[in-house]
Amino acid sequence: MKMYLRMKRKGLYATGLAVMAGHVMAQSDVRLYGALDAGLLNITNTSGGTGYLPGKVNAGTLRALKDGGISTSNWGLSGNETLGGQLKALFQLQGNVNLANGSGGGPNSNSATSLFNQMAVIGLSGDFGTIKLGRQASPTYFAMASTDARGARYFGSALNGLVALNSASKAFIGNNSNVAFGTIYNDNALVYTSPTIGDVTFNVGYAAGESGGSVRANSQQSLTAVYRANDWTLSALYYNGYGNDVPVATALYGKALGDKAPAAVAAAGLVPTANTNRLVSLGALYRWNAYKVSGALYRATNPAHAVLPGGAASLGMWTLGAGWDISPAVNLTTGYYRITDHTNVGNQASQSAVGLDVLLSKRTLLYLVGARVRNQGANMNFSPVYATAVAANSNARAVMAGTRHTF
Repeated sequence: MKMYLRMKRKGLYATGLAVMAGHVMAQSDVRLYGALDAGLLNITNTSGGTGYLPGKVNAGTLRALKDGGISTSNWGLSGNETLGGQLKALFQLQGNVNLANGSGGGPNSNSATSLFNQMAVIGLSGDFGTIKLGRQASPTYFAMASTDARGARYFGSALNGLVALNSASKAFIGNNSNVAFGTIYNDNALVYTSPTIGDVTFNVGYAAGESGGSVRANSQQSLTAVYRANDWTLSALYYNGYGNDVPVATALYGKALGDKAPAAVAAAGLVPTANTNRLVSLGALYRWNAYKVSGALYRATNPAHAVLPGGAASLGMWTLGAGWDISPAVNLTTGYYRITDHTNVGNQASQSAVGLDVLLSKRTLLYLVGARVRNQGANMNFSPVYATAVAANSNARAVMAGTRHTF
């Protein structure tokens, strides 16, 4: 059951302040919401290394209760206040809840743990569109999900492909959202969403690096366009960033070089103003009756060519997907995702996935999903499961059965 906290303030007059006399306060609405998602996971390959860094050690099969087969469990508060006409003030706070152990929150862009690690924004909306300030989901994610038949889920989707692109850089551990290629979340972000113009919605994002002495340092920019009309969805995205690899590179070099690590990182060209992060993509999804098909092309590059040894500065990914609404309550989807490393010739990875959803009600569903990945190359560790790394240059199979409830 949705839970609402409604605060209505009508005819509230200030006493003793003439300037406030006769002023009627606007109406506000605050909503508590969330999603709980967990299941049983079996995966035949798990990494024995550090986070998502490609490593040779295979820790073997994992059988576990896993939070997040569709997305991580989360809860949040959102609200808006009518200011007059179409103008509204808004806010949203949203953070992870791990059903496996009861912990909350998650990493932000600086590797610290934030209670509201997914969304912490305030903004304004009106005829002009919507402006949001704060930590928030990047427009990149929504564009990616719109043209993926699997919906960029946490198991067996284009999202896992994006993580694999980042892993291939050898500069992504997974303990923060300041990634090597594209991103899902940004700290210090301003995002503008346009009104729909000719069936197209635009998003423009800017994440400030907050580095003294340089506006460019550690900053990130994004632009997306999504077209929806006549059974078609078309997406285009552009993401660009500076200095994204520096913190991870410094930590990695630090293990071997100690105090000399910063100098080694700088010598490799990994400085806060280096253009180390670019992701572009075009995608399409077509629906007819109970069916849908999708496809997308991605190109991830490090324009500065500042990489760690064995890491990739240029990668490509293409995806294909399909879906079938077997009945109003039963849905089948499948997807294929293939990555090619243009820096380390011959290195490649692929993922095949299929999933079945069964709706028990408007807010509760059961799901069963399976995937297989093939990894070829020392920096290829494509995992079918978000937040569950696998060993590099090694194949894996995974299956998960779970349930999801929203409120």
